[in-house]
Amino acid sequence: MDKRLWLFLMLFLTHSAVFGKETSTTVKPESVGLSSQRLQRIDQLIDQHIEEKKIAGAVVLVARKGKIAYFREAGLADTDKPMQKDTIFRVVSMTKPLTSVAIMLLYEQGKLLLSDPVSKYIPEFKDPKVLELQAQGSASEYKLVPAKREITIRDLLSHTSGLLYLFPNNYFHERERQLVVDFYKDAGITDGFCRPNETIGDMVKRLARLPLYKHPGEVWDYSLSSDVLGYLVEVVSGMPFDQFMQQRIFDPLKMRDSHFYIPKEKLGRLAAVWKSDWHGSLVRVGDEPMIDGDLALCPSDAEALSGKYLTGGGNVLSTVYDYYRFAQMLLNKGELDGTRLLSRKTVELMTATNHIGNFDATFLHDHGWKFGLGFAIQQDRSHDVDAGDPGVFEWAGIYSTRFSVDPKEDKITIFMSQTSPFNLHFNLWDKLLVLSGSAIND
Repeated sequence: MDKRLWLFLMLFLTHSAVFGKETSTTVKPESVGLSSQRLQRIDQLIDQHIEEKKIAGAVVLVARKGKIAYFREAGLADTDKPMQKDTIFRVVSMTKPLTSVAIMLLYEQGKLLLSDPVSKYIPEFKDPKVLELQAQGSASEYKLVPAKREITIRDLLSHTSGLLYLFPNNYFHERERQLVVDFYKDAGITDGFCRPNETIGDMVKRLARLPLYKHPGEVWDYSLSSDVLGYLVEVVSGMPFDQFMQQRIFDPLKMRDSHFYIPKEKLGRLAAVWKSDWHGSLVRVGDEPMIDGDLALCPSDAEALSGKYLTGGGNVLSTVYDYYRFAQMLLNKGELDGTRLLSRKTVELMTATNHIGNFDATFLHDHGWKFGLGFAIQQDRSHDVDAGDPGVFEWAGIYSTRFSVDPKEDKITIFMSQTSPFNLHFNLWDKLLVLSGSAIND
């Protein structure tokens, strides 16, 4: 055999073996207490949604007892590309749990306390004001009053900071919310997406000077808190946020395809975003943004490769397998493949402790869901919950990506599509969790 051909074959086989070991190895479901026959119902569920043109394609993974038992791709990633197991997705708000882990890494180093006021590290947050409506007939519609206390790092992690996102204003119409969002718009605040001419620190400092929607600790409201946390990581660590994540999370967990800005050579693996009416109209979205300031998250490849605007709330691109490794680390109480990222006690503080008191985290869920430090936590099964156990923790991304970790059953379920509007996939996700849970056979 020609020496060059022999060398090429050896390199190819070596690459294939590593790729297969790290991304495609599955075990017989019965070996981890799952039913092969029942897991096949997931095939039918996803294929039906593709045939009905509700989604273009998806990748689904189910793991139990530390082993992948179901890992399947279906449909299209783009008009001319089939979905693959290593397709890269915009996981958007599934960035938030990653950012929360970054903060807790600094917490475990003694670099910060959760009770610290954010202004200790970002002085612009000193002496916050809260917008309060005035009585009808007053000279002004509102006034700004001193907050009862400052925003803490714990408030940011648990979304009890009094900050807002802009987009929920389309669904919630309280006048206070509308007025605060107007302040945001006037200041050039976006929902954390692409701003190629500035850094996330620039935006966070402007945000810090604006009025709060509510007093810190007095409301649970999904918000730009995680974007503030991302900048906080930069300030405390002295490193750009993406470098910190690469060195402290992605590299140790061997998340080889997770990036804040996708390398040019991987652009061909990026899934397209599709707009669906869930009734048979499925349209690939072009280069225009899906939502204001969207990362398409940036409207051009040049901006998507710029690596300048690094948000803690929605910037990461990843694969199902990479995110599985992150979820498995959490399920293992902070350790994966001999590498310990966090202590057991810290993971329990994040994923098994309610940090929002009597509030419910109802942005994605029904009543009975609470919130930890970066994760929604299922409190019980007495509410409108079709699957899962008390103690399940999970989160999602606005382009229809979701993950769920069930510590009681030692099970992880991950679904990734790229479909908008986000809320239309809820029923599909609920059914997928039912099928994942009903496959348990021990």
